[in-house]
Amino acid sequence: MSYSRWSNSYWYTFWQTQDEATENYDSAVFCICRFEEDITFKAKTLREQLDRCVDTVRLKDRYASEEELEELASYMTNFLEDVDEVYL
Repeated sequence: MSYSRWSNSYWYTFWQTQDEATENYDSAVFCICRFEEDITFKAKTLREQLDRCVDTVRLKDRYASEEELEELASYMTNFLEDVDEVYL
């Protein structure tokens, strides 16, 4: 599932399924395609350290504005809501 696309956002973000058979509430992966290499965060990490995850992206993408980083945080939150819906 995509949360944002480059056509309408600075970010291209999506729920990246690694292995449906073993994916769970904590291991679901949020992917950001914005860099030479994708940045991924597991749901558990986002739940426990959302601000720190945004800071990680801030350090890797010096061109992202604060407004864009706030937008990214909202996509992360939407992802977590979807994970809750699927696994709880």
